Amino acid sequence: MKKTFLKIFFLSTIFLTLFFNIAKSDVKIESPIGAKSISGIVEKIINYIFGIGIILAPLMVVIGGIYILSAGGNPNKVSKGKEVIKWAIIGLAIILFSKGIQQLITQILT
Repeated sequence: MKKTFLKIFFLSTIFLTLFFNIAKSDVKIESPIGAKSISGIVEKIINYIFGIGIILAPLMVVIGGIYILSAGGNPNKVSKGKEVIKWAIIGLAIILFSKGIQQLITQILT
């Protein structure tokens, strides 16, 4: 019993000594976002949303067109397709304006 306890004690002492020596070393963890300031983080988020919006807006226009083409004379499907296209264009305009405003504010502040 004492031998087992002494083995565990010495092994844990060696482990903790090595662990704390490694923990003291100069390990630097870089930011996964790659931004160094709040404005950089906001810019990364806006660019991410911009990329998603640029992909989704034309896709929604195509889906609206499919609604219209597959309506088969049903006025509800035609109006739904027109609404999808209208809101996709409005969303794209909002995304483009927000990107322009972000660029304008960035130029003014720097």
